Amino acid sequence: MTLVDLRGRETEPEVLALLRPEAAWSLVGWSRDGVLVACAGIERVDGDELAVRALASRDDVEAASLLEAIASVATGTRMVAGADPSTEDVYRAAGYVEEPGRGRLVLVLAEAPAPAERTRAATLRELETAISEAWSRETSDDPDEWSEANRARGQCAVTALLVRELLGGDIFVANVLRDGVRVDRHAWNRLSSGLVLDLTRGQFTQGERFGEPRVEEPVLTHRNPERFATLRARVRSRLGLDA
Repeated sequence: MTLVDLRGRETEPEVLALLRPEAAWSLVGWSRDGVLVACAGIERVDGDELAVRALASRDDVEAASLLEAIASVATGTRMVAGADPSTEDVYRAAGYVEEPGRGRLVLVLAEAPAPAERTRAATLRELETAISEAWSRETSDDPDEWSEANRARGQCAVTALLVRELLGGDIFVANVLRDGVRVDRHAWNRLSSGLVLDLTRGQFTQGERFGEPRVEEPVLTHRNPERFATLRARVRSRLGLDA
């Protein structure tokens, strides 16, 4: 069951089979298995109130489901509808109540804020900062060559593994070439979207280039799994995630 925005589709036969919308309405539909089974014409009365001007469906259950779906995403403080005896039961089933003295039905749109931990979000910059701040000699696959001046040194494999854990996608691995000679191996990420992300490329400062990348597992890190475990714990702590 899916809520469907029908704006721009007002003249389609399956819409007209249910109702004939007016120009002032925003048209919303309820689709089941790809078939339009209910639709409603909505008009914003003011910044706080939405009026249901028309409601049509194949049956009352579908109509009530559409009203509930609209209420779950509507902005404002209330939704209102005329107290038409032929549809009153449908609106009441969706939570509408009669407004005394106004001859209409009202649904108050009230929602309590979710706990802060349920809505917390991080940016890619925060993720990169958390990872770079967590790098140390203990997380490097080249601890003898690691330094504060080049914090990314030896961090490519553990970082690529962690980025994949957090963001998904694949790990690219390629030979590192300096003046045409293989001098190292390097790992980075390709996300499921196709975006390529390399947080440790800055460790190469002498004009290095890369050979043909392949999707594979970075093998060196598995010799010292505690390095990845240390980086993972530090980053997840910085991001407020469970260890």
